[in-house]
Amino acid sequence: MSLRWKSALALAALFAVLLVLALFAGNLAVHSIRQHYGAAFARDHALLQKQTLVTQLSRELALSQRLAGLEATRDWLRDEQDSAKRRAFFREAENFREAFADHSFSVIADRSLNYYFSDDKQAANAAEPRYRLKPNDAEDGWYFATRQNVRDYALNVNVDGKVRVTKVWFNVMIRDGDEVLGMAGTGLDLSRFLRDLVASHQRGVSNIIVNGQGVIQAHPDARLIQYASVSSLNSAKTVYRLIRTEEQPGLAGALAALKATPEGTQTASVTLQGQPRLLGISYIPQLDWYVISAVDLSTAAVLDERLLATLAAGGLVVLLALGLLVIFGLDRLVLNPLARLHRSVAQLSAGDYHIELRSRRDDELGDLTRAFNHMAGEIRVHTEKLEQRIEERTRDLAQANEQVLQAHRAMQDSIRYASLIQNAILPHGPLSELLGEQHFLLWKPRDVVGGDFFVCRTGPGRCLLGVVDCAGHGVPGAFMTMIAQTAFDVAVSELGLADPAALLERMDQVVRAMLRHETGARHLATSMDAGLCAVDLINNTLTFAGARLSLHWSDGAQVGEVAGERGGIADRKPTPFRNHVMTLRPEVSYYLTTDGFLDQSGGDKGFGFGRRRFAELLRHHAQLPVAEQHEAFQQCLAEYQGERAQRDDITVLGFRFGRQGEADQPASPGDYDR
Repeated sequence: MSLRWKSALALAALFAVLLVLALFAGNLAVHSIRQHYGAAFARDHALLQKQTLVTQLSRELALSQRLAGLEATRDWLRDEQDSAKRRAFFREAENFREAFADHSFSVIADRSLNYYFSDDKQAANAAEPRYRLKPNDAEDGWYFATRQNVRDYALNVNVDGKVRVTKVWFNVMIRDGDEVLGMAGTGLDLSRFLRDLVASHQRGVSNIIVNGQGVIQAHPDARLIQYASVSSLNSAKTVYRLIRTEEQPGLAGALAALKATPEGTQTASVTLQGQPRLLGISYIPQLDWYVISAVDLSTAAVLDERLLATLAAGGLVVLLALGLLVIFGLDRLVLNPLARLHRSVAQLSAGDYHIELRSRRDDELGDLTRAFNHMAGEIRVHTEKLEQRIEERTRDLAQANEQVLQAHRAMQDSIRYASLIQNAILPHGPLSELLGEQHFLLWKPRDVVGGDFFVCRTGPGRCLLGVVDCAGHGVPGAFMTMIAQTAFDVAVSELGLADPAALLERMDQVVRAMLRHETGARHLATSMDAGLCAVDLINNTLTFAGARLSLHWSDGAQVGEVAGERGGIADRKPTPFRNHVMTLRPEVSYYLTTDGFLDQSGGDKGFGFGRRRFAELLRHHAQLPVAEQHEAFQQCLAEYQGERAQRDDITVLGFRFGRQGEADQPASPGDYDR
């Protein structure tokens, strides 16, 4: 007999016995005990919750009615401004506050619509109204609805946003004949109410409280509660919305039957929020509230534990006996041979390929043992060949890796050298010679080299300052700066330093001419942003022209921006540029910046730095010495950027001319022209 046949017979016998036991236990427990005891459990639990709720609420309601019925209460509400009556009432009310479970009370004077509320935190100021009710305020609608629709008292679950509490409110009307004097009562903290009177400590049971219309007053999920239900006559938050449509008439009938016979209980089987539940329902006529206990029969403890213990013990004995038989058979027939095979597999996985098992069996395990011996031999041969190939490939890989490292080092050396060259051709010297400590420069390429650069040219009685932002980053951006620098040199050599707009237009023409015959240039971003300032030191004027860049200025009190044109250099269509002339003021600091600073992401939400934040930065630091402005710009940018990566090349050039009262003045421009 084969191993498969032996195993099939053993497992079939085991499953047959387990099936008989399962059918017997399921038929006895599920169909008899669970349904019978589940219905009784649901009814008893609903009655218990009703009694607990009535006991607690009746005490709070009785105290509220006594507070409302005090002669001191009525006397004060008839003459709210009388100080003696006010003291008499609040002296009595303080005693009631200590007696209430929540240590709080509330009073509304109908004539003035003043709302008084006192708890442990506000006892000292109890005589002062917290706010005044307004008929047109939706948050105060509960009072006017209660005043109109309720004769004696009402319970209302509501969020009072003005005193910042959420409670189950006990509202007792105070009348003098037909005249409404006001309302008094207390409240139970909703969280405590749900925890103590609604939350169930029974596994598989949850409690719900609804009013006579089925509107939910209390639920373990506070989101389903209809707050201020007294003023919400057509609320959608009803228990009927939680069950299927076809089950709603049956539940409505059970609630109606309970209202006719309040002492009894009702049960109903429904699908509550998509889950099958058995409902036990009781009724509190004094409050017109229904207490619903939803029982999950699959998890609630409704079965007789002793009967389950007896059944479990009997089944355990039978299973143990069957288990011993199955274990003995499997150990002899299957487990011992498999254990030997497992140990051999472990040795094989550890690298011992000289394994050979012996077996005289003619079943599947015997065939498996012989197949294992053959596999071990094949693995041994293939492993030896594979080790030889791996050794050869490892040598090849090491050589290739060394070549890649050499190429990478050479590339990095080239880029660093290019950075030195780019930094060397920038006019740091002329800029320092021209302005000295009356300028600062924040130049931060995103990569080792970048696409931003700045210019400084001087001539007799005048100078030219500017920044240029070329498309691209890293090496491509750096090459674009060479093209832009060449175009700038050509424009200055032809046109001089006085007309920034003409210089930008000439730079545009030169760049277009240089890229005209490059077939790949039409598919690449080759445009440039630029801002140029021509300073006439004799006539004390500053002329600005910009291609998508602006000139910013601030005197510490005001902040201004002179916007450049919307088109850039080497855009698809040429842009005419305009000069903006202004008087050069010694108390004003001027700033040229590329969009890298303004677009840098940071802050809590990762937004760009932005022009408004940049303007505030200028306003707060424009009057500082320029060297300190440099540190302030760097610190502000670093704090805003945080751990985020730099998005673009950043260049900011800040400068002043002829500021009075400072020792260091800009050097007189000479004939140095770079």
